[in-house]
Amino acid sequence: MVHDCSEGTYIVKVRKSDKELIAAIEKLGEDVDILRRQETNELPRIYFDRHLYLPLLLEKSDKPHTVPPGLKKSEAQFVRDLKTYWTAEKDKSLAGKEVFLLRNLSRGSGVGFFEESGFYPDFILWVVDGKKSQRIVFIEPHGMVHANAYIHDEKARLHERLPELAKEMGQRSKRKNIMLDSFIISATPYDDLYKRYDDGTWTRVKFAEKHILFQEQKKDYDYLQILFMSMK
Repeated sequence: MVHDCSEGTYIVKVRKSDKELIAAIEKLGEDVDILRRQETNELPRIYFDRHLYLPLLLEKSDKPHTVPPGLKKSEAQFVRDLKTYWTAEKDKSLAGKEVFLLRNLSRGSGVGFFEESGFYPDFILWVVDGKKSQRIVFIEPHGMVHANAYIHDEKARLHERLPELAKEMGQRSKRKNIMLDSFIISATPYDDLYKRYDDGTWTRVKFAEKHILFQEQKKDYDYLQILFMSMK
C-alpha cells in the first residue's frame, strides 16, 4: 500500500490477511485531513503543526511497517515534548519567534555530515526571531549507553564545527544572521550514564556545555528549556 503525502511517499506494508487493518488504513488515505491532523491506532502518528510536513508516523512493533520507517521511541518523545513546550511557551519565552521542525532524511536526500561515517541528525529545528536571526539546530535523540568518549565522538562534537560553517554560509549568501548549532538528546538518563561516560566525572552542567542534554523534564532540569535558553 502506497500513500503520497507532502513529505513524499510512504509505503505501508500490511499482511494481506489483516483485512480490517487494510480497510482502516485505506479509509484514512481517503481523508487527508484526518490522516494529517488526528492520531489513531490504525496508523500510529503524531500531529504537531510546527512540523513542516505531515503526517509523522511512529514505529510500532505490532503495527504496519512503513518506508521510510516511523519515529523511534526517543524521537517520538522529542516531538511530543517539543509540542508541549511550544504550546506552553509560544506566548511567553518564545513570543515573537517562529519555530519549525523537520525530520531529516537519510543519505542521498537528507542533510548529512562526516562523509566517511555519514551522520544524518534525526531532526532540523528552525527558530526564527523576526529579521534579527535565524537559528538552525540539528538534533539527534538516541541512547548513549555505548557512546564513545567525547573527544572521539564526532556526532557529539558537531556543534564545535558548525559556527565556522555558518560563517562560510554567511559569506556566500551575504546573510549574516544565520546561526548553526547541534545537540545530542540522550535517551539514557543521567544517573545511568555519567559513571560510564568519558572519565566518569561529568555533571549535568558539563554535559549541557558540550551540547548533550538528557530527555528529562523536572522542576530543576528541563532539557528543552536549556536548549532554547542557549539560543538567547
